[in-house]
Amino acid sequence: MRKFAWLIPAVALAFAAPVFAEDAPKKEKAAKKEKEPPKKPAKLVADPAEIDMGDLKAAEEKEVTVKIKNEGEKDAKKVACKGAGFKFEGDPAEIAGAADKEFKGKFTAPKKAGKKDAAKKGTFKCGAATIKFKYNLKAAEEAPKVEKEKK
Repeated sequence: MRKFAWLIPAVALAFAAPVFAEDAPKKEKAAKKEKEPPKKPAKLVADPAEIDMGDLKAAEEKEVTVKIKNEGEKDAKKVACKGAGFKFEGDPAEIAGAADKEFKGKFTAPKKAGKKDAAKKGTFKCGAATIKFKYNLKAAEEAPKVEKEKK
């Protein structure tokens, strides 16, 4: 029996540990952080959605101003306006959620005009926003005929 005398305190501790553990104060779990609902992605909308540039002659420049509004909650990064014949200042830009930015630029009409007036239309983009435009390209003016003098 003396061989197993050491076993008595070990067994007593083994069975007593769970009893004492129940009496010990329990640690409260840390409060979970409430997850915020995900932000709405950036949604770019142009104001105006369509631009009428009126009558333009060949190679004539026209000032263009477009306001781009971000209707989403996330920031729209690297927003640039691009299109054939357009050159805009100050892009690319960042538009914060629920904010807007004005883009100013110039449109250059085609260098050659036809013999008749022509109604032209097209689109250009500012980020994900698409803007329609239209203009009337005036007919090329004919140069007055000059008669050559005969010698």
